[in-house]
Amino acid sequence: MIEIYLFINPLDKHSLNSEKKFLDIIQKENEKIHFRIIPILNPRVIQNYLLDYHMPTADLGFRNELFTTIYSACLDFKAVQLQGKQIGRKFLFELQKKVGQEQCTYSKELVHDILMDLKVDINLYTADRQSPLIVDFFKIDQQVAHEMGINSFSDAVIFNYNCERDFGVLVSEHTPKEIIQDLFKTDYDCERLSSINDDDRLHLH
Repeated sequence: MIEIYLFINPLDKHSLNSEKKFLDIIQKENEKIHFRIIPILNPRVIQNYLLDYHMPTADLGFRNELFTTIYSACLDFKAVQLQGKQIGRKFLFELQKKVGQEQCTYSKELVHDILMDLKVDINLYTADRQSPLIVDFFKIDQQVAHEMGINSFSDAVIFNYNCERDFGVLVSEHTPKEIIQDLFKTDYDCERLSSINDDDRLHLH
C-alpha cells in the first residue's frame, strides 16, 4: 500500500494543480493508494507563500487578512468533508478554481453558492461549521504537518509500504511526475532510491 499526504491551501490554484497532478498519477497506478488532502496553515507556510509569489511580507494587515481568510476556508473544507470525502474534494476544487483561478473574492456567499451547486446539505454544513470539533480536526491536521516537517503549501509526503524504507519522502509542487512515480515502485526497484538525502526522509515512529 502507498499513502500520500498532500498539504494544501484551499484558496490557491497552485495547490489545485498539485491535487490534479497526484490524482492523474494515482489513476494510472495499479497499487492501492490512500490519498489524503490536508489543509495547512501556520506562520511559516504563510511566510514562504508570500516570498514565493512576491507578495508584501512587511504588511502585517495584509498578512493577518490572508491568514484569517485561509483559516476560514480550511474550516469550510473540514466541515464539508464530514459529508463525505468525494463531496469534500469537489467543494475544494471548486473553491480553489473560483478564488485561485478566476480571482473571485472569498466570502460566505461564494461558499454558499458552491455548496448549493454541489447539493451539499446546507443545514448539516452550518451545524458542523459552527462545531468546536471542526477546529479540533483542523488542529490535528496541523500537528500531522508539523511532525512531517511541512514548510510550504503543496508539499506532499509519500509512504511506500511495498518497500523496506522506514521513512516517508517529502516532495514539492515542482517535483516531476516521473520522480513521484519512481517512489511508487516495489522493493526490487527501490534500491536505486537509496541515495535520497536524509533531509527528505521522515522516519516513522
